[in-house]
Amino acid sequence: MRTIALVPARLESTRLEKKLLRSISDLPLIVLTSKNLLSSNLFDDVCVVTDSDEIINVLKKHSINYLKSTKVYETGTDRIAEFADNFDCEIIINVQGDEPFINKDDLKLIINTFKEDIENNIDVISLKKEISNIDDLNNPNNVKVICDNDSNAIYFSRNPLPYNRSKSNLKHYKHIGVYAFRKKALFSFSKLKKSKLEKAEMIEAIRFIENGIKIKILEVFNQYISIDTIEDLKRAKKKLND
Repeated sequence: MRTIALVPARLESTRLEKKLLRSISDLPLIVLTSKNLLSSNLFDDVCVVTDSDEIINVLKKHSINYLKSTKVYETGTDRIAEFADNFDCEIIINVQGDEPFINKDDLKLIINTFKEDIENNIDVISLKKEISNIDDLNNPNNVKVICDNDSNAIYFSRNPLPYNRSKSNLKHYKHIGVYAFRKKALFSFSKLKKSKLEKAEMIEAIRFIENGIKIKILEVFNQYISIDTIEDLKRAKKKLND
């Protein structure tokens, strides 16, 4: 099963200026994320997709493959869909450029889940991790996800989800910014219009939910730090130093 990793990379982030070029452990964030994917040896190809010449110049210095998008896109998934036909593969994994701590075992879990799905019932896979403290739960930069009994996503939100009115012993989960697609599902997504709830929450995964497309959500247990703020950047540097 040929599998590739595509990393959408937009220069102008809204919460942390030019975050993908911020240095972590002497490497720009986009380079660190890409090198982690390459070193996993799980993919037939790893490629960054960007419209930024500034990012491209950095990628060239580190010999990282890239494709330059020709249009303006609001989501990473729309950006990588432009080039899906460039690759001979069955599975395309979209790893956000601000996820430098993506774990090899978690990527293997995604790939093996597709391999075991011999009837091709699963088109899209993503990840979740249990939230362990109230600050992470209330942080709008952390997207929360709830699932049905078959581990398919019901909804995503930046607010605490679900609201625990009964004060019961309830677990909350953070959505990890990784989407894995069968190629045909990626094409289907790119043809859908941006949905109303997606625009409200600014979460691209909601487009699937509103159009009746299932996302299988796998639980993982490794630490993830998505880089959205200067505080996240400090936490990431501390993690690498430790």
